[in-house]
Amino acid sequence: MGQTAEIDTEYSEFLGKTLRPKTAAGPLVVDLFAGCGGLALGFEAQGFETRGYEMDSTCCATYRRNLSGECVTVRLTPESELPTARVLIGGPPCQPFSVIGNQNGLSDSRNGFPVFIEAVRRLNPDVFLFENVRGLLYRSKPYLDEILQKLKGLGYVIEYQLINAVDYYVPQRRERLIVVGHRGVFSFPRACAKRVTAGEALGGMAMSTPPESRFLTKSMDEYVARYEAASACITPRDLHLDESARTLTCRNLAGATSDMQRIKLPDGRRRRILPREAARLQSFPDWFQFEGTETDVFNQIGNAVPPMLAFHLAGAVREYLNTKERLAPSEILYRNLPPQLELSLIHESREEHMTPFVKHPEKKRQTERVINEALHILSVLGIPFEGLSNRRLEKMAMAFLAVCDVCKPGSWDAAKDSSAGRALTSRQIIEYVNSHFEEDISSGSYDDIRRKDLKLPTVAGIILKSANNPGASTNNPTRAYALSPVYAPTVRAYGTEDWESDVEDFLSGRETLSERLDDSRPMSLIPVALPSGVVLQLSKGKHNQLQKAVIEDFLPRYGEGAAILYIGDTTNRLLHLDKVELKRLQFFELAHEELPDIIAYSVQKNWLFLIEAVHSSGPISKLRHEQLRELTKECTAEIVYVTAFLDRETFRKYAPEIAWETEVWIAEAPDHIIHFDGKRFLGPYKPE
Repeated sequence: MGQTAEIDTEYSEFLGKTLRPKTAAGPLVVDLFAGCGGLALGFEAQGFETRGYEMDSTCCATYRRNLSGECVTVRLTPESELPTARVLIGGPPCQPFSVIGNQNGLSDSRNGFPVFIEAVRRLNPDVFLFENVRGLLYRSKPYLDEILQKLKGLGYVIEYQLINAVDYYVPQRRERLIVVGHRGVFSFPRACAKRVTAGEALGGMAMSTPPESRFLTKSMDEYVARYEAASACITPRDLHLDESARTLTCRNLAGATSDMQRIKLPDGRRRRILPREAARLQSFPDWFQFEGTETDVFNQIGNAVPPMLAFHLAGAVREYLNTKERLAPSEILYRNLPPQLELSLIHESREEHMTPFVKHPEKKRQTERVINEALHILSVLGIPFEGLSNRRLEKMAMAFLAVCDVCKPGSWDAAKDSSAGRALTSRQIIEYVNSHFEEDISSGSYDDIRRKDLKLPTVAGIILKSANNPGASTNNPTRAYALSPVYAPTVRAYGTEDWESDVEDFLSGRETLSERLDDSRPMSLIPVALPSGVVLQLSKGKHNQLQKAVIEDFLPRYGEGAAILYIGDTTNRLLHLDKVELKRLQFFELAHEELPDIIAYSVQKNWLFLIEAVHSSGPISKLRHEQLRELTKECTAEIVYVTAFLDRETFRKYAPEIAWETEVWIAEAPDHIIHFDGKRFLGPYKPE
C-alpha cells in the first residue's frame, strides 16, 4: 500500500482492507500517550512495528486486542524507560490546550509535553511526530513556541501544519495540529481528491434503529430547540448525511448534551449515534473492537487520532525514512531560523540559487545551466552586461566556454588556459559551440567572435586574443583565443565554497572592465556618517561596506543611542578611536589583534557594543567570546556581543562557530536580529 489509497469500494470495506495491520517488518515506532491505538493503527497499516504506552488500562486492552504491537499500561514520566526506536509518535494530553479543556497549557497537571520532549532527547529518533488540538496554535501559541524551541535545540528541523482530517478520507471535519521533527527533507501528505460524507461512511446504518438505540425525549428535543435558538444556530446540529460530520469529541459522544452527535430519522425522532457509527466516522474499520463500557468506548473514539489520517502521516514518515538525504547540524540550524531569515542550504545546488541570466527552454537543461554558469563568472569578474540582449549574452558565454573547453555544468575545475596549449581560432570556436551547445552557427560568421562575442572578455584581459601568435594582425583568421593564465585559477575555483572570497582577493587592487567603463563611478572611498555627525572615509571593499551598514543601519535600530568609540580600516587600523571614553570605561589596553571591528557605547543603557563585522574572517566564536570577556572583566559598562554579516550566505558559512549569549545581525535583513540564546531580546549577559 502506498502513502495514499483510493476508495474503489464501499467505505467500510475500504477501511477494513486499507487499515489491516501488516506483518511487522518496518522500523519500531514508540507511541506515547497511545490511547486506544488510532495513531498506531495507521502506522501498522503502513508496515511499521509499534509499541504503545498509555495510562488507561482499558485503552491498552483495546490496543492489544486490535494491533500487533504491545501496549504498556503506565503513567508516563520523563524518567520512564523506553526502547530505542527510529520513530517516536504520540498525542500528549490535549486537555490543557483544547477549547473545551480551559486551555491552561503549561500550568495544567495533565500536560504531557515534558515527557515527550525528554523522550526525544533520550531516544534521538530519526523522526518524530505528535498530534494535538488546534488550540495550541492560538491562545496557547506562546507555549507551543516554547515546545518547538526546546525540540529545535535537540538538533531537529521542526515543521508543523494545521491539517483537516476530512482531506484524508475521514468523514469528519476535524482540524489537528501535526508537528514533525526530522533531519532531512520531510513532505506532509497531499490532500486526497475526494471527501467522504457521513452518509457514504455510514450507509444504511444511519437510518436503522437497532435495539440499543437511545432516542431523545420530548423534553430533550425542547431543550435542544431552545439551545439552538439562543445560540442563533442556523443549521441544526444533527448529523447531515450529505456532508462530512462535525468534530467528534468525548463530550458530544458520551454526554447527553445539547451538542450531542445525533441522527434525525425520517419519522422525526432523533437518536444518539451508536459507538459503531462513531467509530466509522472516526475512520476505524468495523473489525476494530473496543474494550470497556459504552462511555469508555465513546471516550476512546473521541480522543483518538483518526486512523486514516494516521495512515497518510505514516506514509509520509516512511517515505522520509526511505530517503538518504540528511542535513548536517549546521544546516539544521539554518532551517530553524525565522522565515524572514531563511537561508539557502548547503545541500542545495548552486543551480537552484543562481539567478539565471538567460533562459533558453528549447535547449537541454544542462546546456542552459552551463551557459548561465559562464555568465555568472564573467559578471563577477567585472564584465558589464548592460545593454546586451539575451542572445548576445548567450553567444558570449558559449564562446567563453569553448575557449575554456568546458561543456558541462560544474566542470570548471578542468578549464584549460594558454599555458596548457589551449587556443582556438574563431572557426574552431564556432565548431565547438555547434557541437556542444545545440547551435547551428554559420562558419562564415567567424568575425562575430572578434567583434561581438569575445570583445568584452578580451578587452578585460580574461581572454587572450592572440595566444598563439601575439604579433598577428586583427584580421588574421589564424589568430587564436585562450583563457588567460592570470584568470584561470579563479575560473577553475568556480563552484567551490570559498569562490566568492577568492574572487574578492583576486580583484583586490585590480580595476575591472565595469569600473573602467563607469565614468560616473564614485571615488575609491566609502563615506560613513557617525552618529556624532563626523564623516569618515573607509577604503573600498565588502568588509567596509558592512562596517558602514553596522553604523548607519544596525546602531540606529538597536544601539540605544550609542556613540562610536572605535572603528578601524584596512589601511588605518585606528581610523577613529576615542581613547578618553574607553579609558573612563576601564576598557582593556588596546592591541590591534585584540580589538573587535567596531566598539560603540550607549550612555543611557551603559551598554558597550563589541561588534565583529564578518566578511572573510571569523565571528564571535566561543573562543573569541571568552577572550573578550576576559579582556573586559574590569570594564564598568555591560557588554553586548554582536556578529554582523553582509548577507545570509556569509552567515550560513559561519553560523556553526557563533557563541551563545551573543547577537547576530544581517545587513540584508536589517529589521531582524538573531539571538544565540533565547532568554532575552537584546542586552548584556552576566556570568552565572
